[in-house]
Amino acid sequence: MNFQDVDDDDSMKVNLDPMIDCVFLLIIFFLATTSFIKIEQDLTIDLPKQSREIKVKKPPVRPIVVNVNYQPGGKTTYHVENEQMSLAALTVNLSRARVRNKDQAVVIRGDRRVKWEHVAAVMSCSAQAGISKVSATVEIDEKG
Repeated sequence: MNFQDVDDDDSMKVNLDPMIDCVFLLIIFFLATTSFIKIEQDLTIDLPKQSREIKVKKPPVRPIVVNVNYQPGGKTTYHVENEQMSLAALTVNLSRARVRNKDQAVVIRGDRRVKWEHVAAVMSCSAQAGISKVSATVEIDEKG
């Protein structure tokens, strides 16, 4: 019987050449696809002076979205920013928002299974808070 002495180091070698090739290809790919943006600011430009300040309008205020959710058994819950609240708490919340901004708007998202009286209750809360910009959302049916 002929037993050959196999060196343990030779049998355990891992060829790293394919991995290095892949890394270089990735580096080349990212360098080729990256777009370098030059900042368009020339610091040598002397800007003209304005004698008075230009008035800029405030951006529009983000409307308060009230979700009217249908619960099993015909119950209804009201949510504002993922916080459930009663109609009284909703009125207080809307009043505070109206105090912060006089142009506050309310968007009502009512589930199709809730009764109209629950959506009308949110409208009533908005009116009690002094908010006149109230709208309701619907989903557009693409089929027809």
